[in-house]
Amino acid sequence: MKKSIALCIAVLFAGCSMDTEKFVPSFLQSSAGHDVSAYTYYLNKRAVNVIRDGVTFNDGSYITPKGEGSIILPKGYYFIHENGGRILAADPYGNMMVLKSNGEEIAKVKLDAPLVSGATYSGGVVYLLQGNRVGLYDPFRNKITYQKQLKGGSVVDTRLANPIVAKNFIALPTLDGKLVLINRVTPSAPLAIPIGKTKNYGNIIFLQPLNDKLIAATPSNIIAIAPHGKKEIDAKVADITIKNGIIYLLTRDGKVQKLDSNLNVIASKQYQNADYATIATLDGKIYAYAKSGSLVVMDDKLKDYKVYSIGSANDYSYVSGKYLYIDNKKVDLSALSCK
Repeated sequence: MKKSIALCIAVLFAGCSMDTEKFVPSFLQSSAGHDVSAYTYYLNKRAVNVIRDGVTFNDGSYITPKGEGSIILPKGYYFIHENGGRILAADPYGNMMVLKSNGEEIAKVKLDAPLVSGATYSGGVVYLLQGNRVGLYDPFRNKITYQKQLKGGSVVDTRLANPIVAKNFIALPTLDGKLVLINRVTPSAPLAIPIGKTKNYGNIIFLQPLNDKLIAATPSNIIAIAPHGKKEIDAKVADITIKNGIIYLLTRDGKVQKLDSNLNVIASKQYQNADYATIATLDGKIYAYAKSGSLVVMDDKLKDYKVYSIGSANDYSYVSGKYLYIDNKKVDLSALSCK
């Protein structure tokens, strides 16, 4: 099995548990910090669906990590994924739609259950349904070309990572905390790699390639998977991102850390039990938003920092482009300094 995993990874590259009753440091309380009202913009819409790859609003608009979406989605649909000029959308009843970047419909299909995650690629769509069923769909022939029911898994973390599609293989996080590798050419018997460690393994809330590795994270651990094996560390993951070959990590016990691709700590800053929720990196600065309402802006070496008062998040917080979205407003991060 180890050789099979190594071989598949080699070919591939050729949330939501929260701590309670925390002490929040005084400088991270909602009343602490510098004012950001001059850089805050209020929205005339509300979020109706929040996932790892985007936020959909009640007017059909959406945002992704890169910025605002290019179209208004059909009524009742929410954003799932965007790639190569194709947009994947779904509704709560099992309908899935593939659209062009100009809003033109390519295909629409009724699935066996509501969509949980998915991704578009040149050959079609890969998807995961409630009940832990995976499948491949060809929108040009309007045909499901592969579908398989997997065992286990019932809890859906809204931060569940979408699949990653490479030349020959697809890496898909499942609802039982495993990473399934599906061969795009002959998708008959997918190979499953356990990632999570809780009763139901724990959903994979982050999945992204880095150098010759896949970096995967659940709320309780981070794993670097490489052709020669894998390395794992325990961490109370609040949020995680990758920028310029560096892993940036926020933990639920108050750490802001930089890790290399082997999960070695490059730099670390500890704020005891800060209730961190969202991390961003922009223009050589690190932004760590705490649910209590404060935003810590740090330099990339974690030396200098400045605290801003933004307001607490009742619904969601999400970074899109240069903006931090919090409920009914967005803050221009590029205007904030760390000194």
